[in-house]
Amino acid sequence: MEPVRRLQIVCGALALSLVLMNVVITFLWLSGSLPPKILPESEILGTFAAALVMLVAAPSVKRAILKRTEAEFEGDRERWIAAWIHGTFIAFVLREGAGLLGFVLALLTGNPWWSWATGAAALLAMFVDRPRG
Repeated sequence: MEPVRRLQIVCGALALSLVLMNVVITFLWLSGSLPPKILPESEILGTFAAALVMLVAAPSVKRAILKRTEAEFEGDRERWIAAWIHGTFIAFVLREGAGLLGFVLALLTGNPWWSWATGAAALLAMFVDRPRG
């Protein structure tokens, strides 16, 4: 199997795991198993800010990996493709992490909107940056 196809499968699995996390949160919320809890607002906002930083940092990290590869290995197409795969994977992992932080916030606060919002933003970013090959 070619490397780009493997990347597409892994990135699809990361996106699917975000969907499954939100299905779990929705099920817990609808069944009443997600009771509201009181957390300090600073912890909630800090965790949400960390999720947003991960979402915003993902394309920058990917771009930095590609620029470094271009500077070190000018004209080496094989190295550039490997760096593109590596950068795309890391960007998807960062987006997955942001969705996971939203999931954790939803569990800790009893408010499913944290998971739905960060999950939707992460899925949208994954869709826009999906590997095509």
